[in-house]
Amino acid sequence: MKQIYNMYRIYYISILLGALFLFSIELSAQQGLSRPSVVKIEGEGLLPVSKKDTTANQQIIQADGFSYYTTAAGIYIYFPKPNNYVRLFALTGQVLWSGELVSGRFFIPTGEGIYFLRVNNKSYKISCKKT
Repeated sequence: MKQIYNMYRIYYISILLGALFLFSIELSAQQGLSRPSVVKIEGEGLLPVSKKDTTANQQIIQADGFSYYTTAAGIYIYFPKPNNYVRLFALTGQVLWSGELVSGRFFIPTGEGIYFLRVNNKSYKISCKKT
């Protein structure tokens, strides 16, 4: 009788561990799906430079066909021409965001860190930090 009880107990524990394992895989897959959302900025001017934003590097960098600057919160980008294919990578190589952006001003919330920004098949190293 004791052997049957132990067998059921081992069976029950193995089912619980299997369910826990599957749940943890599902959570990590959901975390991989989260990506920063790109915000289009309406209004006049090239890039929004705020006097209140003390975290802004606000050194506007002119790249090939677009310009950008970074803050501790993210990346501000200005595209004068339409149809720009953009990909944002983490240092690990993971794609954080990819898509096509039309002309205009955009903000990509990233947080502090170092990223690789690929625009129209050209790559740029981006550093988002407090100044």
